[in-house]
Amino acid sequence: MVPVVGYVTLCLGVYLWGAGALPADRRPNTSAIPPSMRAQYRAIHGVDDDSAIRLDPFTMPWHLFRQPGGTDELRLPTRAGRILLQRSDRPADGARRLAADIAAVIFVSRAWSVDEQISTVLNEAFYGRGAFGLRDAAEAWYGQFPETLRPEEFLALQVLERGPSSYDPVCRPVRFEERFRFVSAQLSVVDIDAALARARERLRALPSACNGVSAPAATRLSIPVSSQAA
Repeated sequence: MVPVVGYVTLCLGVYLWGAGALPADRRPNTSAIPPSMRAQYRAIHGVDDDSAIRLDPFTMPWHLFRQPGGTDELRLPTRAGRILLQRSDRPADGARRLAADIAAVIFVSRAWSVDEQISTVLNEAFYGRGAFGLRDAAEAWYGQFPETLRPEEFLALQVLERGPSSYDPVCRPVRFEERFRFVSAQLSVVDIDAALARARERLRALPSACNGVSAPAATRLSIPVSSQAA
């Protein structure tokens, strides 16, 4: 009985400590995203409604334990929780940052639908070149609107969102190509060479930006995300 009480107290305490660091604005960002892009996001990241989970402070450790083994239930709520924490004007650090990460993942998994999580990620994620959100990213990288992006260009932006400085197609072309090919193979793209060429064709080259600029600290995760997605 004592171990159970201790476990419940610890889990609830960590959650409440982390929840206290969440930003006041916890609403999903439902600004317009073309349905076709939400569908493509689902395909790229392996998201479906059947795999959605509602977490709580007591089951979260079990999911974290399973994640290194390849379980992907945490993939979308982890990304959405990361975006939620970016809104804070006083971001936590150290151990409390980890507690806030956990609280954010639990919160979005319960309060936001799958489409709301996807829309929030697409509308607020960091894509490099100072671009937060798909609309700014489409302009920064391709000089386009989201509605005029090619599927291959949208895929390239999803590769970028995973690590803007690591997979910059201008500054890190080899790493970008490796990741683009890997994700394309996961999606069973028939002609990956042609897809890569189309992703690069309208790319706005800014080699002067290749100064090792990295993503803001707020975009870094302490919760592992599966390597099986962009």
